[in-house]
Amino acid sequence: LQTDTDVVVLTTGVLVLITMLPMIPQSGKQYLHDFFGIFGRLSAWCLQNPGRVAEIYLVHLHASVYSLFHRLYGMYPCNFVSFLRSHYSMKENLETFEEVVKPMMEHVRIHPELVTGSKDHELDPRR
Repeated sequence: LQTDTDVVVLTTGVLVLITMLPMIPQSGKQYLHDFFGIFGRLSAWCLQNPGRVAEIYLVHLHASVYSLFHRLYGMYPCNFVSFLRSHYSMKENLETFEEVVKPMMEHVRIHPELVTGSKDHELDPRR
């Protein structure tokens, strides 16, 4: 998912990742920044379409990235929002934020953990 360019493989891989994340919440935390990087990469892919793939494949990829957004925001809201803040504050990522990520954010409510939790508490094994 970090390097592949086949949109069918990417879409399938994201859907597998979305399915597996709730089953491995503590084991997966060591790869959390990789998951966030995958989200950032595929969000940009949805906008830029570097492989010039057919529109129908992009629709499926966008839907899977949207599902990944919900999974990461639901499981790791503090860490994910921190990633979004740092990644999309860079000038080169601003267009992707405006066109792809911001519309996703407009369809979720504020997560209670953003008020009561912290980045460290989210990764606590007792949680």
